[in-house]
Amino acid sequence: MKNIALIGPRGVGKSKISRKLSKLTGKPVVSTDMIAVYLTGGVSIPDFVKSHSGNWKPFRDLEFEILKQISSSKNLILDCGGGILFDQDDSGKEIVSDRKVKILKDTATIISLSRKSEYLVEKIQNDPTRPPLSAVLSYKTILESRLPQYRAHSDFQIALDDRSVEEVCEEILRRSGWA
Repeated sequence: MKNIALIGPRGVGKSKISRKLSKLTGKPVVSTDMIAVYLTGGVSIPDFVKSHSGNWKPFRDLEFEILKQISSSKNLILDCGGGILFDQDDSGKEIVSDRKVKILKDTATIISLSRKSEYLVEKIQNDPTRPPLSAVLSYKTILESRLPQYRAHSDFQIALDDRSVEEVCEEILRRSGWA
């Protein structure tokens, strides 16, 4: 059975949904961000990005390596970081990562989770545990540019607004064929 990969913006609820899916199915959850922290020797993502002068490219390359490592695994619930679909070009501009999207599509049913933008912006803007995505662009601007990509590269989308975790998990299991 293909893995389930949860994608979507920061703060949407991927980790909460993935933990509930794991409880319901008995299948393990793998967090790409947690693996990244492990592989960097316990360095947090904000500190890793800061150690590269705010450049996200080394982190995006690390995400690619993580996806390559887990690409042969089956029956995993992947809790993907908010930027999993993206890389940076040579000028530092965020672009869709064909290499990461290909691995995800080949190995997983990709589910895009969403919430209203206002909810996400409010939740994220005052959270010091999350690294800044850009010194120039606001989270809202980045969010608006990423939302169409989450939809375009997923097998299906689920809006979490006003839905219980249980309802969302039931829909994921049914639509992914895991039920």
